[in-house]
Amino acid sequence: MEEAYVKQHIEGQVGIIEFFHPAHNSLPGDLLAKLTDAITQAGNNNSIKVIVLRSGGDRTFCAGASFNELVAIDNIESGQQFFSGFANVINAMRKCPK
Repeated sequence: MEEAYVKQHIEGQVGIIEFFHPAHNSLPGDLLAKLTDAITQAGNNNSIKVIVLRSGGDRTFCAGASFNELVAIDNIESGQQFFSGFANVINAMRKCPK
């Protein structure tokens, strides 16, 4: 089974960010953190004019939240931590100048 990843590279002036998770590209917390970092780095790179976000694999673009992490939420703190991962990605996109 393939391992989850976030990869980034530049083609011309296009920053390509690709994410993958074997469970239909679901987004567990560690992948969300890496995605947030990749978006922030690409946004701060002056040689990049536009960012393309794509998923790896050949099936689903993104299944959404990691179901395993979602069902494991058992208190307010773990719920806040879980949903903060998504908020961080969204805020990185909103703040990105590209």
